[in-house]
Amino acid sequence: MKNYIFLVAFSIVVCGNSLGHAADFRAETGANFDWWADSKESDARQFYIPLRLRGVFDDFSVTLLTAYADTYLDKAVQNSTSLGHMLDTKLITSYEIIGKLPVDIIVGLDLNLPTGKTNLSQKQLNLIMDPDLISINNFGEGFNVNLTLTFAKEWGNWVAGVGFGYLWRGGYDFCSQINITDYKPGDIFNINAEIRYYVSPDLHIRLFGRQAWYDNDTVKGVDFYQEGDFTLLGLGFNYNRMNKWEAGLAFQGILRGKSQFQSAPGTLADEPNNSHGDEWICDLSFGYLLNETTALRSLLQGRYYTKNEYSSYSPRYIGMREKLSLGIGATKALTPHLEAGLDVKGFLKHDDESNFPVPQSARDYHGVSVLMKLAGIF
Repeated sequence: MKNYIFLVAFSIVVCGNSLGHAADFRAETGANFDWWADSKESDARQFYIPLRLRGVFDDFSVTLLTAYADTYLDKAVQNSTSLGHMLDTKLITSYEIIGKLPVDIIVGLDLNLPTGKTNLSQKQLNLIMDPDLISINNFGEGFNVNLTLTFAKEWGNWVAGVGFGYLWRGGYDFCSQINITDYKPGDIFNINAEIRYYVSPDLHIRLFGRQAWYDNDTVKGVDFYQEGDFTLLGLGFNYNRMNKWEAGLAFQGILRGKSQFQSAPGTLADEPNNSHGDEWICDLSFGYLLNETTALRSLLQGRYYTKNEYSSYSPRYIGMREKLSLGIGATKALTPHLEAGLDVKGFLKHDDESNFPVPQSARDYHGVSVLMKLAGIF
């Protein structure tokens, strides 16, 4: 049983999928509202309506995910910008082989269908905001194919898993006004691994990590940029008391390698210093089953980004950033086939002065997010 629960949770990270729900069909929708403001008289808001449909057919599952988003940004130094559009549609499929082989396996095939907005105007590029500020900052891409393969094995109190993924990303027009058309982002190969030790039926410790490598981005068939390697390492502690309440504490560190920039048309070279700072994350979560139909949850998260390796006079300098967020939520089963959820999150954030991708003075942010969800289970 530990092995199956682990494989379900681990596959969410590797495949972007959600497995193991008893329902044969599940439909979810709702509404999400984000808002933030900074100390320089800029503010933004985003409203989106997600739609998620998932069916399970024996060992096979398929999920369809899309959304409509409306985003508005008012910057003190320029006129406001807005965009309302459908987002890309995700088709997520998986086949699980559980309890039939020496190791349990999940095979995944995910497609990104380009129903979103590409070829943004130069003004709309401002809506691609820091993901720490807004839920959605990717409004559309090309046709993508993601292949995943996940293995898990249990030995007594130990459970381990490893997942492999390859993401092929198709081309699209990014912004014709700045001559970035026929843009193809680089493919991504990644490996995820996690090992858990159950100290007792209630307590387990986990070590987890991820490594990703990026291929070259191209514009009109010419090499343009290559993202540096991505490394994540983490340690977590989870306690579950009689399936009544649970608590989790996790620490993560994210390190990124040097990127490659275009030194001449079609030629990439390593940057002299690393334009990425290190990222450190601490999560404290708590869940409580109030009764058979009501579950409560909370999450306190701290994030700290070190400044990058460039001098503060360099056009590629990015200063230190830090963020503290607190979220609370509840899910209520209204009937055996209908449940509703509400999540509220607030955050405080500080950014030091930066010069990349555009010059920006030091500033403080505050913001709030509200998510209302309704799900039908059949």
